[in-house]
Amino acid sequence: MPELKPASAIRLRDLLRLRRGGWALAFVIGAATLLAVVALLAISGWFITAAAAAGVASVALLGFDYFRPAALIRLCAIVRTAGRYGERLASHHAALGLLKDLRCRLFDALGRRTPGAAQASTGSAATMHRLVTDIDQLDRFVLSALLPWGWAGLLALVVMGMLAWLDPTLLLAALPGLLLAWLGLPLLTLWQGSRLARRDAELGEARREALVEPLAAITPLLLWGRWGDVHRRVAEHDRRCLDHQERQQRLASRVGALQQVALGGAIVAVLWWGVPLLSESGLSVALLLAAVLVLLGLGEILAPLAGSFVSLGASLAARDRLNALVAEPPGVPESPTAVAGTGPPSPPWSLELDGIGARIPGALNGPEGIDLVLGAGEALCLRGPSGCGKSTLLQVLAGELAPSAGKCRLNGRGLNEWRLNEVIGYLPQQWDLFDMSLAANLRLGDAEAGDEALWQMLDELALGEWARRLPQGLATPLGEYGAAVSGGQARRIALARLLLARRPILLLDEPLVGLDAVCRERVLATVRRRQGDGILVVVSHVPLDLPGLRLRELWLSAEGRPVEAAAG
Repeated sequence: MPELKPASAIRLRDLLRLRRGGWALAFVIGAATLLAVVALLAISGWFITAAAAAGVASVALLGFDYFRPAALIRLCAIVRTAGRYGERLASHHAALGLLKDLRCRLFDALGRRTPGAAQASTGSAATMHRLVTDIDQLDRFVLSALLPWGWAGLLALVVMGMLAWLDPTLLLAALPGLLLAWLGLPLLTLWQGSRLARRDAELGEARREALVEPLAAITPLLLWGRWGDVHRRVAEHDRRCLDHQERQQRLASRVGALQQVALGGAIVAVLWWGVPLLSESGLSVALLLAAVLVLLGLGEILAPLAGSFVSLGASLAARDRLNALVAEPPGVPESPTAVAGTGPPSPPWSLELDGIGARIPGALNGPEGIDLVLGAGEALCLRGPSGCGKSTLLQVLAGELAPSAGKCRLNGRGLNEWRLNEVIGYLPQQWDLFDMSLAANLRLGDAEAGDEALWQMLDELALGEWARRLPQGLATPLGEYGAAVSGGQARRIALARLLLARRPILLLDEPLVGLDAVCRERVLATVRRRQGDGILVVVSHVPLDLPGLRLRELWLSAEGRPVEAAAG
């Protein structure tokens, strides 16, 4: 998977490269379908007219070939019907694969950034919703902008070739109207349509913010009687958005109507110049009618071009917003060398918390006044009632949540001065498994790990026997969100992936939940053995047995304050 560059995370041509095989298949099937549509009109018109002429003339009627034209008509009808379904399947398969690739690339790029920058970009649910929505908008570039232009160009050239084959005069007569409907009108409205689409994205985002942001304070707003103001503000944003969408629709409708007028002019011109050719060059009425019907059928193929600029503008706006999210914001160092001119931290490791306080937005409690120093070979077990802030403290240590008070230092420097993903491994309560094989999920921790290393890790975490019973072994797909495995197995797979990454500082949030005593013992033994020279911080309601590590416990009260610290 190619790595995204911070300066240009997404380019529209990347959308074709990522799934070029799928898009090529969709284009070929779609082109065959549209050729069948045009050929069906042309052959049907020619066949009916020729048969009628032969019947009226009563000349060589018995020698008129009914069978081959009828077979071609049936073939075109079958290709048209099957092609429509095939094109939908191929294009949607490519689009869904593209969205999967984009999500992986974008979130990987965000994960590689400095913690402060990543938090600034994705620190709110509204921002995350916009991120996912913008990724979903990008497939419109190929589906609604690029493919329709490719199909329209191919069919327009085929129609021009047919007219030239019948008689060059017909091509010259139809060319002005055909070029105007195919290229002139859509390209003339491209700039205005793209600008309207970008503005539509801005208005849609403003409407979303006006609706979502007050929801966090809905109770005070209702108590103080201010919810009516919020309702009026949302209604105003909604009205602006709908009015703007109506402007886009009117523009697309005008362009579509003018396209049909231009094609109508081309048809009139073909008839005007074609009728004299019936006697001069031997052009038959049936072939002339076929040419007219082909131009008529081309209108359906050129119609999507009228709205393609809306899809292009929406994709451009989504691309720009996503690139702005991935880019390092001003004031956030792009690398550790930008701060102190040194590389990543090196052992011996030291993690220091000085008066740390933090709270997740909307939470009632969080850790407060945490003072702690951990060195290499030490382990800390965080204990306390649910909701006291243990997981919040882990997020602070992982660099995912900025503390509201105090300082957190790694080897004497602030966390935001290091590339933490090279040093800290974090297993939250909500971990992610992906719709890939067991081996592929594990190799997200170490891309170079061989099968032997994977089996060894699975054996150490009491998963080897289970994995060997799987029909496909390491190649077994885990399903979306790890749906094919149990919760305990999924948690250990996520832990295995983390241990394969060999991070000297491990932060584990309830890694033993759902495990029996034997599995807990094996998991703890594996973590202890692999983390002997590093630092381990574990949130656990289960007492830990970690011989070989200097184990300490930190108890938090219900309000998040330290109430007891003891050496193990």
